[in-house]
Amino acid sequence: MTEKEYIEVCPVCGSSHWYYESGGYTGKLYHCKNCGYIGPLIVEANQEMIDAIKQDYKRKKESEEGS
Repeated sequence: MTEKEYIEVCPVCGSSHWYYESGGYTGKLYHCKNCGYIGPLIVEANQEMIDAIKQDYKRKKESEEGS
């Protein structure tokens, strides 16, 4: 993937492994297979943005485990 290519990823962990939880009249809900996020938002990101999301998620996860 080049810097100009965008893919849809989870806004919490940056994973591209998600699926539609529900949709239709009420709107779409996405479910991330990696972190369990369920919500109406999926981010279109390039590789640089994905790396930043993943680093932030890893840092938060490590700080939660250390508490």
